[in-house]
Amino acid sequence: MNSKVVKEINEIRDDRLHGAGWLSRQAINTLNLAIKEGQADTVADFINEIRMVAAELIKTRPSMISIANYTHQFLHQIILRSQKEKELDSIRDFALAKGNELIKFSEQAASKAAENAAAIISNLDTVITCSYSSTMCQAFELAKQKRTNFQVIIAESNSEGKTYGEITAEQLKQQGIPVEAIPDEDIKLDISKTTKALVGADSILVDGSLINGIPTHRLAQAATETKIPFYTVCETAKFDAQSHQGKQPKLEPGFDEIPPNLITAIITERGIIKPTQVINYIEEMASLL
Repeated sequence: MNSKVVKEINEIRDDRLHGAGWLSRQAINTLNLAIKEGQADTVADFINEIRMVAAELIKTRPSMISIANYTHQFLHQIILRSQKEKELDSIRDFALAKGNELIKFSEQAASKAAENAAAIISNLDTVITCSYSSTMCQAFELAKQKRTNFQVIIAESNSEGKTYGEITAEQLKQQGIPVEAIPDEDIKLDISKTTKALVGADSILVDGSLINGIPTHRLAQAATETKIPFYTVCETAKFDAQSHQGKQPKLEPGFDEIPPNLITAIITERGIIKPTQVINYIEEMASLL
């Protein structure tokens, strides 16, 4: 495998700063790099090269299902095209265009999900959150742009020596959003000051369960006990079709699994849905492949 491609794959595997959406788009960029750097002389060899890279990318971050979903979609489209098109240069051009198209689609889906999340933030809200999510941050920034008067409390989200909540807090402060970071152990104490909880997502399982960075489970539990609505925001590319086939995702260190009974609703680019509705979207996704 090309050394530049291997480097990009390793960087995705080792990245502990960015969220699943950003890393998914990096995965697509890595596939584009593999296409540009490939040495294949035939369509069959080209497909095998891309299969190898795709397989390695899928293994990088098992808790972030959107990497696998976009990679599978990318590979599926190229294989379909290769059944009709036998000219290698044409296949390469198609693959690069498809990669760019998927990146744009992902960005638009995340932006629309953020827009829908911003709409649930009202004047005088105090929203509690945790971990880091670019989509969640975008939702707060959009709410601010609409002159909504709200504030954010964020748990420090201490994991493997990093405090992801402080990264989020700093980004929100730069946008002029009032934010207070609290120790993770103070979630239960401070949640009574809030009106709703909003977090990002790394994966959504077929039963509506959420996988996200710690301490999301602690936050969801506290919200439920105090009868505060708990929302998660993400693009539907984070819905885990493999869980529909009975495959349980490998939970990476630093991640929580939150059962559907602790989740009020899931905010996506297609609207706000209940956890029980996730299976309908996953079945629809599976039918397209």
